[in-house]
Amino acid sequence: MKHLLRIRLESIKNSIKGSDKKKYFLFLILGIGILAALGFFFSRVFGYLYHQQEFPMAFKLFLSEKILMMVFLTMYSMLIMSALISTLNIFFLSRDLQLLLASPMKLGRVFTWKSLEVTLNSASMVIFFSMPALYAYHYYFAPHWTAILASTLVFLLYVATGVAIGIMLGVTIPTFFSARRLQPVLSLVSIALISFIVIFLRLLRPEQLINPDSIDNLFQYMGGMNFDYMAYFPFYWIARGLTHIAKVEIQQYWTVAGLFAITFIVLAGALAILQKKLYFTLLDKLGEGSRGGFRSKWKSKPVPSAYRAMWQKEIKTFSRSPSQWSQLLIIGAMVVVFILNLKSIPLPHPSIKTFIAFLNLGMAAFIVVGLGSRFVFTAIPMEGPGISHLMASPYDKRKFFRFKLMFYLVPQYIIGFILFFTGDIALQLDPFMRVTGILFLLPTVLFLTVFALYFGLSIKESVPLSPQHLLVTKQGISYMLWSFAYIIGSMFYFVRPLFIFYYSTFRHRDVPFVEIGLWFAGFFLLNIIAIVFYYRRGRKLWLEREFL
Repeated sequence: MKHLLRIRLESIKNSIKGSDKKKYFLFLILGIGILAALGFFFSRVFGYLYHQQEFPMAFKLFLSEKILMMVFLTMYSMLIMSALISTLNIFFLSRDLQLLLASPMKLGRVFTWKSLEVTLNSASMVIFFSMPALYAYHYYFAPHWTAILASTLVFLLYVATGVAIGIMLGVTIPTFFSARRLQPVLSLVSIALISFIVIFLRLLRPEQLINPDSIDNLFQYMGGMNFDYMAYFPFYWIARGLTHIAKVEIQQYWTVAGLFAITFIVLAGALAILQKKLYFTLLDKLGEGSRGGFRSKWKSKPVPSAYRAMWQKEIKTFSRSPSQWSQLLIIGAMVVVFILNLKSIPLPHPSIKTFIAFLNLGMAAFIVVGLGSRFVFTAIPMEGPGISHLMASPYDKRKFFRFKLMFYLVPQYIIGFILFFTGDIALQLDPFMRVTGILFLLPTVLFLTVFALYFGLSIKESVPLSPQHLLVTKQGISYMLWSFAYIIGSMFYFVRPLFIFYYSTFRHRDVPFVEIGLWFAGFFLLNIIAIVFYYRRGRKLWLEREFL
């Protein structure tokens, strides 16, 4: 092992000698600039908290812990993702791998050496970006050298657990995917981690840290920001450990350090098992494609026989397209953040609640438009040349058109009503607003789905480059613009019946339900006319479609 380390150091030294010195100088200047900027930012943040004389030290440390938790959450996700990518490159694709495997070195030593390489590659950037936050925190709250040593220990354990998780993912993923499918899978994992960061940062409610001067009751405020589920994650442990260091709580600090140590030992043991059971097999398998362990089976589904084959085809296409999974992960993260934002909105007056509920209707419709542009609008154009097989078959083209509409309409309705009823639960809407939301979404979602299918059929390209290419076509931009105009117009239309109801209620008058019912009926009638018009135009475009 020491010979490999010496060779690596010689290689780094030679690469520095043989390269342009100006490049390294520019990198040095850039690194110093980033450190200075981050150091200035965290010094101002922790310095501001430290000099707040009206707050006790325990509360200052509490706020600092929440800030550190957000910082270390971001760093931990970066660490896992960096270790994952480095593992796939270093463990399976590095140039010296064949030489090491042909040498007398045991496979376990090769695995250990590659783990050290991954650690150096992935941990250096996280350590670099974490130093300003740690320095600023220790400068104000724990300046003693013993505190610095204690925080160094837990920080190194924090880094070690993140690297170990990244290596485990990097060694496990090739078990299920071949080399040619690793790139989309990595994209999916990275988006999942980004979604994870966004959701957890929102759960920490950072808006409550902006203006601590508005806090009336410190204990009530601190109790409202304590989340028990955070105690299971390492970014919580290290933030908590730094708080124990600042408070000189030795026993609690060693509890955190022991928790880190036990976690690292468990992860190291799992890596040892993976090395013995999987690593050598994966080295042979990765370049040869899938093991063929998975077979495509056409199973009977609870779908009418006329649509069963199309149903199975759509499900299999979706399950084999990681790019679509990533889109759903992003949408899922947006929905979660949307729900959390609704729960945290202050409601000083019932009229504010009604206004927010009304805006929630528009937001749900806008999300449906976004889903429609990505999935419904691109549904038929992305069939590409494969559509010719359907046209040459005896399958009824009308049934295909109806199936495409229903296949995407049901999920659109589910997502739209989930968003609405989540707002209903969070805001505790009155019965009239609840009925209004249902009457608004029922025709709106159907129209937007039919509208998206129509514009998708207007595209004449037989081989589109990608969904992103389709979205920036004339038809894609037109669908987005006209859909936004439709939603805005619909919301203006609903202002009148809402005004009539709430104004009559406020003035303690009889509510003119007949007039309100006529407004709702008019909205349904206008939408039915538009839906039938674009449904027929879309079906006509589909029936007249020829081989391109």
